[in-house]
Amino acid sequence: MRTRAALTPELIIDAASRLAATAGADALTVRALGKELGADPTAIYRHFRDKDEIILEVADRLVAATVEALPADRPWRARLEWLARQTVRLFVAHPAIAPIVALRTTRRPGEFQTVEAVLGALREAGLSDADAAMQHLVFSETIFSYAAMCSAYAALDEKSREGDEAAWSREYRSLPPQRYPNIAAATEFLAGIDDDMVLEGIVRALLDRVESLGARSEDPADTGDAADRAGQ
Repeated sequence: MRTRAALTPELIIDAASRLAATAGADALTVRALGKELGADPTAIYRHFRDKDEIILEVADRLVAATVEALPADRPWRARLEWLARQTVRLFVAHPAIAPIVALRTTRRPGEFQTVEAVLGALREAGLSDADAAMQHLVFSETIFSYAAMCSAYAALDEKSREGDEAAWSREYRSLPPQRYPNIAAATEFLAGIDDDMVLEGIVRALLDRVESLGARSEDPADTGDAADRAGQ
């Protein structure tokens, strides 16, 4: 055990952040946290109501660190591209909490700053407030979902990952082209696509949509309902 020290909320969140970088559903538990701190697990409850509160605090600290590093001098599209890439990296680096964070709202400063930054970029792109609200959710939930998937995949055992990664150049290439002509035509290319390329494709599609909505918002001849535009 570590040398005992007076527990503070900051020390507890520091320890929880370290554990969050460990794969496995049981990596971040109150028992594990007590061991990491060299303290009785029950002492943690003097500072936090339950494990859920700790997880949300850890998540918000990580989110805050990301958005605070966001390059403010870049154009709106470059800022959102940067934020998408960093979010995926953040989730992959903290597999113990990534799936939970993707499903939750922390309701804390880091999340507020992130929502503010995304909405600001979308309004800068020319979107109406209604369109910006909708596209913020489309962007955030899509990126968070992909980030959680990448995190879960990275946490798989090495043998499972190797099998999945080899499938495109092994099982898929061996399929009879008469029965699977479309797979046969595309297999050569499927085998060369990695997670970063998929992320770039997702972000490009999302932000191309934003640009399209921004252009329509600036067109005085466009009288379509903003809510209808935002949902497509």
